[in-house]
Amino acid sequence: MKIINNSLQKENMVCINNELMQYFRNWFYRYIETFNSSEKNIRENILLKKMHTDRVCEEILQIGRKLDLKEDALRFSELTALFHDIGRFEQYAGYKTFADYKSENHAELGVKILKKSGVLNCLNDSSRDLVYRIVSYHNRACLPERETDRCLFYTKLLRDADKLDIWKVLTDYYLRKDGVLNSAIELELPDTPEISDKVYEAVINKRIVDAHHVRNLNDFKVLQIGWVFDVNFKPAMDALIYRNYIEIICSVIPASEKLKKIKEVVNRYVEKQAY
Repeated sequence: MKIINNSLQKENMVCINNELMQYFRNWFYRYIETFNSSEKNIRENILLKKMHTDRVCEEILQIGRKLDLKEDALRFSELTALFHDIGRFEQYAGYKTFADYKSENHAELGVKILKKSGVLNCLNDSSRDLVYRIVSYHNRACLPERETDRCLFYTKLLRDADKLDIWKVLTDYYLRKDGVLNSAIELELPDTPEISDKVYEAVINKRIVDAHHVRNLNDFKVLQIGWVFDVNFKPAMDALIYRNYIEIICSVIPASEKLKKIKEVVNRYVEKQAY
């Protein structure tokens, strides 16, 4: 488990009072309404991302409170969660997919939308730029080395909250009883039985899976398991363990020697982080 300097958790980030935070929430919900559509798939997947955003805001506040963040820091954290996936709505409306490799990077698209809208213009330049950077970093496989500790702290906080809810969305989907498939969630990947060697090797070596190596649904599920190596804060790891997300994902991958080894490596890693 990565340890972040405790002083960063207690610093006053930027003065975002409750009234200003409500302004940002209202803007977000008005923006989503512009994507109302008569097409069922668009409506359902826009709602999916709206609900995801709501839950990521709750997750980040829960983690932040357990880290004893001050109110200003909590509201700033919530702001980054509110806008982290703002690019997803235009992405799906325009491309009918959430797959970045088939459309465009949703984080970078989100920054463009935020800049064009001017919704953050009420913040000072440094705070506004910080939000842009955090949004742009939230979906990267690796974070930039040459960044401020403050930016990295809030980016890691967002990434933990985001992963917790993505795990929820995916495990709920995998355990669904109706059998209805959603190609947007599955990223239109083929449902073939193997686990690719490069995906397997990454997890065995406790590395984040490179999305470019994902060839099928099982690879995608193993990628999700490998996110455990990028959980940054103990409250997030505790939530992951309590909710059994890793076990659920493993249960929907066909049994194999590769899966057995993956479970051994991941379970040992999680056990060490639990203490």
